[in-house]
Amino acid sequence: ETAKTGFGMYLDDDVDLTTVESHTTVEREEETGELIRTQMVYVDEHTCIGCTHCAGVAQSTFFMEPELGRARVFQQWGDDQETIEIAIDTCPVNCIHYVPFEELANLEVDRRGQNINAKARLVGEYGSGPRVFTGPQNISGNMGSRC
Repeated sequence: ETAKTGFGMYLDDDVDLTTVESHTTVEREEETGELIRTQMVYVDEHTCIGCTHCAGVAQSTFFMEPELGRARVFQQWGDDQETIEIAIDTCPVNCIHYVPFEELANLEVDRRGQNINAKARLVGEYGSGPRVFTGPQNISGNMGSRC
């Protein structure tokens, strides 16, 4: 089974994925409140090119954020480990990273004010013109291997 709820997690129509932060949906041990997993998945949206591979493979974990067309995690471990690994391996720009829970929460909170310049890849600038764009986030997963 691809996810606990089957292929492509079903969410109520009222759920707006663009406002869901995956650190708020992380599973915890019922008795202790401890995290079931310590390794979380995060997409570097500044690097993502919007190819849709991850969202197509692991539909219960990733979706495409509609405003800029970047991938985003809406449910940590919505799919099984093998499916998530396949999704990560299909990424042509290696923008999906494993991070600890505390870093995930900080990155997702920081992302709230993020303003990505979609044209920056072409001109290599942040902050030109009338709008101010944010630079890339510092993600520990960017420092080495993804696993």
